[in-house]
Amino acid sequence: MYFGGDVYSSVDPFATALGTKDGKVSFIGSDEAALASDPDAINLDGDFLTPGFVHAGLTLGEGAPDGDRLVEFGFTHVHILGSTEDVQDFRASAPNELTIVAYPEIGSVAATDPITDKASISADDFLALDEMPENALYIRVESNQRLGEVLDRVRDHTALAQRNGYRLLLNFSVDEGFVAPLGCSGIAITLDPVQPQPLAQLLSAGAQLSWTDSQGSPWATVRSAVVGENGVGARAAFNAATRFAHRAAGNPDGGVLAPGAEADYVRWQVERLVVQVADARVAAWSTDPRSGTPGLPELSPDVALPTRIAVGEDAQYPEGR
Repeated sequence: MYFGGDVYSSVDPFATALGTKDGKVSFIGSDEAALASDPDAINLDGDFLTPGFVHAGLTLGEGAPDGDRLVEFGFTHVHILGSTEDVQDFRASAPNELTIVAYPEIGSVAATDPITDKASISADDFLALDEMPENALYIRVESNQRLGEVLDRVRDHTALAQRNGYRLLLNFSVDEGFVAPLGCSGIAITLDPVQPQPLAQLLSAGAQLSWTDSQGSPWATVRSAVVGENGVGARAAFNAATRFAHRAAGNPDGGVLAPGAEADYVRWQVERLVVQVADARVAAWSTDPRSGTPGLPELSPDVALPTRIAVGEDAQYPEGR
């Protein structure tokens, strides 16, 4: 049991305590109720508990962070794409606290490539397939031209693609002309918001967004999705880094802190929690608790990003805390 902090949970936007049992969240609520239930509860000392972040599109290879590094950043889940050998190596060295969803690479000749439950494939190889695979497929798309060709190929097989959990990894700045087709496709898309992207338009069109990460801190990725001409609300950006990423991998119940959910959480030291105001004519951030919306760290460019703190009694604070 933890108390004395802030807990990001939609079931109680004012929660300050969280309890777990058998790997599940067993309690969300107030300090008083937590201490009545467990007098030995651990004091969070004002820190912030959130669902763990998901790196939704890590392409393995030179320069890719390993599992220990991801956990250090605050990720608890990662979706990895790469050769069978790279996938096996990553799994072998990753810490137990990191949950891995693997998409080993296949080529265009299905007869010589084992089709697993989940697999990754380049756009070129996907377009060369004679038939659409009946399995979860993560398609790596490198340009707007290839995106148009992939969407054309999928258009006549939308039900198959949705049923099997097809996904798109978009490693470029998406043209606004693809906003409507992506929104209508029903296919989950993962991109890096540090690149110029029509994020607000994509969300308005109904696109299923999640993030890949090129900045180390998942909070930096969330901030990139919030700031800028086509930025989205902080809550939507955070959901894309947690709940929506779980959905993309076929886990619709992941990425939330609520009784009965997986006890998947990270502890953060934060400057302050705020609620983003939707109306751009007024201040971008508010501390008004009457919104009834759980707060998130302020993500203005001049504010320090949250720092991950070890969960538990042995938590060590940065010097000066």
